[in-house]
Amino acid sequence: MQNNARLPLIVAAGGTGGDLFPVLAIVEHLSRMLAPHAVLEPVFVGNQSRIEGRIIPARGYRFVPIPMRGYYGARSVRTYSLAWRLPISIARVAHILRTVQPRVALLAGTYVSLPVAIAARWANVPIVLVEINAIPGKVNRIVARWAERIFVSVPACRDAFPPAVQERVLVVGTPIRPDLRTRIDSHTARGSFGFDPDRPVLLVLGGSLGAQSLNSAVEAIRDRILAAGWQILWQTGANYSPPLNAGIVARPFIEDMASAYAAAELVLSRAGGSTVAELAALGKAAILVPYPHAANREQHHNAQVLAQAGGAVVIEDASLSVELWPVLEQLLGDDLRRHAMANAARTLGVHDATERAAGSLATLLVGTQ
Repeated sequence: MQNNARLPLIVAAGGTGGDLFPVLAIVEHLSRMLAPHAVLEPVFVGNQSRIEGRIIPARGYRFVPIPMRGYYGARSVRTYSLAWRLPISIARVAHILRTVQPRVALLAGTYVSLPVAIAARWANVPIVLVEINAIPGKVNRIVARWAERIFVSVPACRDAFPPAVQERVLVVGTPIRPDLRTRIDSHTARGSFGFDPDRPVLLVLGGSLGAQSLNSAVEAIRDRILAAGWQILWQTGANYSPPLNAGIVARPFIEDMASAYAAAELVLSRAGGSTVAELAALGKAAILVPYPHAANREQHHNAQVLAQAGGAVVIEDASLSVELWPVLEQLLGDDLRRHAMANAARTLGVHDATERAAGSLATLLVGTQ
């Protein structure tokens, strides 16, 4: 490889933090791995109004917005806008490919990945997929046939792809943000949020977009949680503002997740693939409430991976208002069980997933020179 060789890369990831951050972790580790012999030049494609439209420019990367949105079902008026959103997005990506001439397209399998995959296929740009869930999502099932390589989190995900592509599937684990590996004392972490350092914290995560049912269920029992001697660190999403009192810190989005996890003795969360991987890597006991409307029930599969290992309790969204307090009450008062769950979760953690994915991607990038 020549000194300071340029390695352009097009990246499509976003919609939620759970889809964005694992791919961002790969890109940032890859950039460090290639330096000083080569300069990685990633161009991110996504939706301006979603999390990638805020996070990517803030990190100093080039960001190109496209109008692509997801599939909302045949009865939704929003779905029919794909008739113009998809072709416009493909055309915009095709222009980017002509000007940037990327060596590889790195795709997270979200809806913004589809037009990038189509344009990359037409332009003969090698495609690498990242699937963070325990089973592949719709877009990755469609694009898999075109992919040069597919990074997955668990062996069961590889087995869920068609046999014709399984030889291109690599089980690497789920890349997690490097800052989450920072060792932070729990007392220091609690103090950073203004909590009493000596009282345990329940971390509530509805995902970067929030979760209405989770927010409502927690609000209904928050006084009981506080009366049990616990404090609540609550990621609410942008459209929900709970009434606050002492012992509760609520934020639309928690930027410092390393401190949030370090502060937490127990986590109540949706079951996105990225979140489940973080719980495993950090060894955190959890109550998981899978998102009920995913067509492939990805979050149910993610949650079961952790639950079957003994690291989580799973509650269905439909029964959350009835079942949450009995489950939570038992766990809040049982230190031994929480610690056993944390240890069980830790056995599933893949600590070098980012390095594995970045290393494989590096060989493909260098090989295209």
